[in-house]
Amino acid sequence: MEGQFALSDWTITERFRVAGHSGGLIGPFSSLYLSPAAALTRLGATGGSFRYASGAAAGQAIAEPAALNGNGLIAIYNIRDRRQQDVGNVTNDLRASRVWNLGGGDLTTTAGFYAARQQIDTSILYGVAVTEVSGGGDAALLDVFDSAGRARTANGIYALNPLSGTQRRTLRLSYAVNAPFASANYHIGRVSIGGSLRYDFGSAHGQVYGVELGGGRVGQVARDVDGDGVISPAEQRVGVTPSAPGNVDYDYRYLSYSAGVNFRIAEPLAVFARYSRGARANADRLTFGAVIDNASGGLAIPQAAYDPVKQAELGVKFRHRNVTLNLTGFHVDAQDSNINTSNGSVIARDYRAKGLEFEGGLRYGLFSLTGGATYTDATIVRDFVNSALNGNTPRHQASLIFQATPQISNDRFALGAVFIGTTDSYAQDVNLLRMPGYVTTNAFVQVRPTERLLVSVNATNLFDAVALTGIDEDRIPASGIVRGRLLTGRAISTTLRLDF
Repeated sequence: MEGQFALSDWTITERFRVAGHSGGLIGPFSSLYLSPAAALTRLGATGGSFRYASGAAAGQAIAEPAALNGNGLIAIYNIRDRRQQDVGNVTNDLRASRVWNLGGGDLTTTAGFYAARQQIDTSILYGVAVTEVSGGGDAALLDVFDSAGRARTANGIYALNPLSGTQRRTLRLSYAVNAPFASANYHIGRVSIGGSLRYDFGSAHGQVYGVELGGGRVGQVARDVDGDGVISPAEQRVGVTPSAPGNVDYDYRYLSYSAGVNFRIAEPLAVFARYSRGARANADRLTFGAVIDNASGGLAIPQAAYDPVKQAELGVKFRHRNVTLNLTGFHVDAQDSNINTSNGSVIARDYRAKGLEFEGGLRYGLFSLTGGATYTDATIVRDFVNSALNGNTPRHQASLIFQATPQISNDRFALGAVFIGTTDSYAQDVNLLRMPGYVTTNAFVQVRPTERLLVSVNATNLFDAVALTGIDEDRIPASGIVRGRLLTGRAISTTLRLDF
């Protein structure tokens, strides 16, 4: 709901939203790719054997696992099932604005109050599957047998729990945000100067459940899950959520501010400067670690309640007919308080970044070009957990990211492409393994045969670029195998839209 009305010389704006969200995500997480011998040892079946558990060859023994699919690899997948029963929220923004004539200029003032409530009711479950490594969606599940012929899996499933026997979690949390704010902007002649303040205060309450909380909690049992009266090998390793909760109960507060000035040198040219301090309160990523005292629910590390960011900007803007150019230099100091969800370790560090950001546009007749690029020189200034990382470049932080969109269009037709690229970056903070840069091409064609009918064809990653976005390892291991994630390959869609 949104409403706006005038009250004397003030404009009152009210925005209210209730959003219900639920869903889930199932996929492999923290998996292993091993030789057959190493996989058998890892699964407690040294000297054992493999059989197909699914597909056309189900039940057949694998005579030469070392030659399987030409790569001789066995995958042990932790399958994470994240169920989000409720991640809904309620937000409200009420503000009042007025323009004052002052000293030959205009003073625009705004004051208001923002409030939000966020619910998090999430369960994270796991299973472990054993498969061959084969592309094209053709990989089959594998059953594992020890040297005595005893099964260690059931239909390719090794456990109904993570391989490590931990990380089955439930979170039932509620977060509150309240923030009064105010801003003022004065415009006179060629000069515009303004500033704003916002004071956030909020709370986190609720409970979390999981064996990682310690205290004698049990996270794995033997249980007849399918009710057939037999405890299969996989059912000997069934994850359960301990009933004893850990508490979350703390408050936080912080001040944000921003001040800036814009000076128009000439009609098409202006320069500006701004300094800001902001922050963002941390939420459920702080749970299941050393940050929160599970007994009291308070913060064992108080500074982890929120992460502040300080940023200075200096830039120039050019507008002339069909040309738009913006260039901004920035310097940022930021703090990160977090939990590494793969191993539960605390992340506590300070960053510093400086760089240049460019964006612009050009139009000439039917042709237009928009684009942008950001150059960033980022550093881990101080890591409070591992000082060996001090001075390193943060993982996944490329020196240059860029995009460009050339297009030919008129009222009836549009043809163009979106190029998105990045230079190489480090896989992890230790700065030993680099991920290569890439450029992806997304293309589109739109035709409007009649005023109310639009036909479009869109292609993402048109040339099937290998765009590697993440690698779990920080160096090439002895096996020569790393676990990575790619952007999706080529996908083409068509759309027919009728307006009436």
